Amino acid sequence: MKKFKWLVLSVSMLLVIVLAFTGCNNTSPTTTASHQPASTTPSTTTTPPASTTPMQTTTPPPTTGTPSGQITEAGSTTVQPLAEKLAAAFSEDYPDITVIIQGGGSGVGVKSAQDGTADIGAASRELTAEEIASGLVEFVLAKDGIAIIAHPSQTITNLTVAQIKDIFSGAITNWSQVGGANKTIHVVAREEGSGTRAAFEEMVMGKNGPVIVANAILQPSNGALRTTVAGDADAIGFLSFGYLDSSVKAFSVESIAATVANAKSGVYPIVRPLLFLTGSQPTGIVKQFIDYCLSYKGQAMVESEGYIAVGPTVEMKGTITEAGSTTVQPLAEEVAAAFMAKYPDITVIIQGGGSGVGVKSAQDGTADIGAASRELTAEEIASGLVEHVLAKDGIAIIAHPSQTITNLTVAQIKDIFSGAITNWSQVGGANKTIHVVAREEGSGTRAAFEEMVMGKNGPVIVANAILQPSNGALRTTVAGDSDAIGFLSFGYLDSSVKAFSVEGIAATVANAKSGVYPIVRPLLFLTGSQPTGIVKEFIDFFLSPEGQAIVAQDYITVN
Repeated sequence: MKKFKWLVLSVSMLLVIVLAFTGCNNTSPTTTASHQPASTTPSTTTTPPASTTPMQTTTPPPTTGTPSGQITEAGSTTVQPLAEKLAAAFSEDYPDITVIIQGGGSGVGVKSAQDGTADIGAASRELTAEEIASGLVEFVLAKDGIAIIAHPSQTITNLTVAQIKDIFSGAITNWSQVGGANKTIHVVAREEGSGTRAAFEEMVMGKNGPVIVANAILQPSNGALRTTVAGDADAIGFLSFGYLDSSVKAFSVESIAATVANAKSGVYPIVRPLLFLTGSQPTGIVKQFIDYCLSYKGQAMVESEGYIAVGPTVEMKGTITEAGSTTVQPLAEEVAAAFMAKYPDITVIIQGGGSGVGVKSAQDGTADIGAASRELTAEEIASGLVEHVLAKDGIAIIAHPSQTITNLTVAQIKDIFSGAITNWSQVGGANKTIHVVAREEGSGTRAAFEEMVMGKNGPVIVANAILQPSNGALRTTVAGDSDAIGFLSFGYLDSSVKAFSVEGIAATVANAKSGVYPIVRPLLFLTGSQPTGIVKEFIDFFLSPEGQAIVAQDYITVN
């Protein structure tokens, strides 16, 4: 009996010691603190999540390994509805993480990230130099166009940036001054501190320009501004694309419609970033949420909500095939290399064959993308092909470098290639027979040359022309024959051949881009229907600033 009591006493003492030791080491206010982000305290941006600190060794994660905790985000009311949708989707994948989204405006978002009152701040404008210097880390979540809106009954459809500036500054006060009815304009704007207002002031009013008129009706959110304009037939305001609906009418700006497609391509003039901000590099579940928003799942939601995705909207894995124009081929190869370097799980296979092959490949689906270096015919358009203009290209008229002639007129070129002129002496050169070199039938370069130089109903290329299957082969032939003449894509010009001026205009990309050089054609990607998935991502990359920078090296950009 005594032995049993001693055993009970010993066990009791041991439990007391264990409990005391545990209590000394558990200094957190709650037992789940190590699974909560620092957002529950004022020091969120300077204290990393518990998973990276020694505290983790005393409070292990849940046995399931599922991340848990709470994330707070505050700021821009433009970002707010998008962030709410993203947070809801994120919470479905990670049900033990709660994401709390609040508004307040971009000023609140910046301050919340700086002082740690929220894990993430949200802003819908560029940061100032002072804000950047404070150490904020920014993540571009999406891009957003700012629409200039009015009541649906407004008859005006287009405004210039100058007119918008004058209306909001008070220099224009009546709709009749911009082609509308004789009615006083009621200016509606966002409050000071709004990211939408700051972006509008920077892009429309100008950094050193006039201020928004003092009697403007100020609203605290995009939703409130939309409601005000929707209820006033004489109102004008500015609004995030994400808030556009049938209750208001969006003006075209500089004749460019206020659409996501136009904003994404760069032609719509009023576009700003939507930002997530943190006080330092995020870690733990905060980083996990931001990474999710920037993933293809998050970016697909960005696009579906009417904003402009800044990353892929599909999983970037798989193979893309492209075939067709040999003019497009080297350019497509360069852009594909850059695309694959960025997305190593995607393979892009580029093949030639000529524009005819490109059209057929897109029509019958033997390639994901066809390539052509000429305008489509009416019949090809009617077949349902979707064309994507990647670039424009000049066609140079070339000869051997020893050729003394420097300029030809379009009429002279036409006569040479039709056989009406057969000797270089007839155009001011040596008494030598001209050797015409041309591309084969089906070539996009030939089709464009025939349309722009020979004429749709004009003479055909001379029957004894030396035909070549590619731009490279044609260049090699002309470079090896001092009496030859040919036509060649600007992208293939090098020192082995000499390009004539045409109508006194030098064959340069600058002259082609300005419109003064007379022989310019489009370079196209073709798809059998509207592209989706990784095919769409590749075409979008081609048209992005990164892709167009590659285009600009030898061809004429379209964005």
